[in-house]
Amino acid sequence: MARSNHKCFLVAADGSERCLGAAKRFGQFFKDRGDCHWTILHCVQQHLMLYPGEIWDAETSLRVAKATQQKICQSITNRYREALLELGFEEDAIDTVCRLDSWDPGQEILKVAEERKIPSIAVGRRGLSPAENILIGSVSSRVVQYEQYRTVWIMDPEAPPTGHVLIAVESHPECRALTYYVNEWIGPTPGKRYTFLHILPPFPPALWDDGHILDEQERTARHSWKRHWEEEKRRQVDQFMDEAREVLRSHGIPDSAIECRILPMQKGVAWDLLAHMESGHYEAVVMGKRSLREKKPFLLGSHANKVLQHARKVHLCLVGRAC
Repeated sequence: MARSNHKCFLVAADGSERCLGAAKRFGQFFKDRGDCHWTILHCVQQHLMLYPGEIWDAETSLRVAKATQQKICQSITNRYREALLELGFEEDAIDTVCRLDSWDPGQEILKVAEERKIPSIAVGRRGLSPAENILIGSVSSRVVQYEQYRTVWIMDPEAPPTGHVLIAVESHPECRALTYYVNEWIGPTPGKRYTFLHILPPFPPALWDDGHILDEQERTARHSWKRHWEEEKRRQVDQFMDEAREVLRSHGIPDSAIECRILPMQKGVAWDLLAHMESGHYEAVVMGKRSLREKKPFLLGSHANKVLQHARKVHLCLVGRAC
């Protein structure tokens, strides 16, 4: 059982080789710290236990012996346990949980996290789906959508072991929440580098052209307004990024391992973030679960959901409200 000072993760194990590889890479990301506790959960899905045609048999044919389900679950969770042990985690830092006769693994994951008060959930990107490029409707997508308070990690077996963490922020309150999570959950892991990234929003409508050809005086005034608006925005962002930098420095992270970047928006917040992720060789990306805009829900079309659907070769961390 985890002690109160442990950082506890619930790792969903679906039995696929890809998910096992993702869990190994995810464990490697945290392997040099001793306060992690891992709960490995496997849900034995009843429909996966049926032979062709059995679904039309009598009701008793739908019930697979509990002993058989338990054996399947243990064989899967033991592989994850061995993988974490090989990375150097202690035996008593790893628990395994089996949920039998599961019809909805996503809901089972949420229930176990609630029952055990585990604040961070880690799931694979696509699980057993044969369509590797499709995430909408997957277990991981549903977990992210329906878990409002906990932080959800989307593990990826191809995340490069660079130790470089990207923290995407928009507002001051969000920056504080993400900085807190990074400081408590990632910061104690040695060898990491951090980049805070803010993408400037477009100019407000008041600074747009007015539908007519501007004369020289109007153009000069318009350029001046835009310049002052951008300078003020950058000043505000610099202020809360400097605060984030100081928090990490105060906990032993060297200043040389912290970078703050402000970029103008090109195609859109989510698309610009994805482009930056692809060019930066990041191992993990941390962002607010409720998108990059305060109080905007996690829905189809939100910034966070767009990043979730399209991010590749990176551990994606979506920080919940109760981080």
